[in-house]
Amino acid sequence: MKIGEALREVRLNLGLSQAKMCEGIVQRPFYALVESGKSGIRAESLIMLLIKHEVDINYFYNLVMDSYVTSETQIDRMLQNKMEYAVNSKNIKSINYYKNKIIRSSSDEILKLRAQVTAAYFNNQLDDINDEICQKIYKEFDKENWIKSPALLRLLANTMPLWKHEILSSRIKHLLHTVQRKKVESELMLERYVRIFENYLVTCYDQKKYKSAEDACFIKEIIDYILNNVTSFHFMIYRFHAYYMLALFENDQQELANIQKILREYGYEDIIGSWPT
Repeated sequence: MKIGEALREVRLNLGLSQAKMCEGIVQRPFYALVESGKSGIRAESLIMLLIKHEVDINYFYNLVMDSYVTSETQIDRMLQNKMEYAVNSKNIKSINYYKNKIIRSSSDEILKLRAQVTAAYFNNQLDDINDEICQKIYKEFDKENWIKSPALLRLLANTMPLWKHEILSSRIKHLLHTVQRKKVESELMLERYVRIFENYLVTCYDQKKYKSAEDACFIKEIIDYILNNVTSFHFMIYRFHAYYMLALFENDQQELANIQKILREYGYEDIIGSWPT
C-alpha cells in the first residue's frame, strides 16, 4: 500500500481521528490529503508521526515496501522467500526448482550466485562450482562497505560452504571485531550479523574446523558475542541455536536432547529440522 493508505491503517488500528493523529505535526486538512493519496508528506513529518504514536518503523516499512519497488524486485523477493522456505524445510526438489527459476528470470547477479551455491550445497555438488564463480564471490568482499550491505551479507551467509576456511575466517573475524568495537543499534542489522555468525558456526562444524585451539577459541568468541548481545524475546531462537551449536562442538548429547525437546514443545520442530546433528 502507499504511504497515505498505510498511515490510515495505522491510525484506525490506534483508534484515532485524523485530527488526533496529526496534532502538533501537520494541519488536519493537509493530513487528510496525504491519507487520500492527493498529497505527499515530508520525510521529517512522516517520521515524527510514527515516533509520536510509537509505530514500529520496520512494520510501517513492510506495509509500504511493495508499492515502491519495481515489479522485477518484487519477483526477486518472492523467489528469494520461496528458496529460503525450501532451504529451511530441506526440500531439495524445491531448492532446485527455485534455483532454476532465479537463474532464468532474475537480473540480480548476487541472488543468482546465492541460488547456485545453495543448490550445490544441498545436492552435495559444491566441488562442481568452478573457480570463476568462487573468485567472483571473493571479489565482492574486497569492497570496503560490505559489512553494511544487506545483499552482500546474504551472499556471504549462503556461500560459506564454498569458501576456503582461512579466507572465510578472516572475513568473519573482521566482521566480529568491527561489531564488537561499535554497538549495533539497529535490531535488523544485529539479526543479519547474528545469522552470519551462526552460519559460520554451522560451516565450521560441517567441515570439522573446530578441533584446533585457534578455531575453538574463535568459535567460543562468536558464541559469547551472540549470547551477550541477543536479548530481545523475538531473537530467542538465535540464543537456543548458539547453545545448541556449543553442545554440538562439545559433543554434549544430553544438552542437545534437552534443547531439541524444549523447541519441539514450543512448535519449532520445522526450524530445528534444518540444524546440524
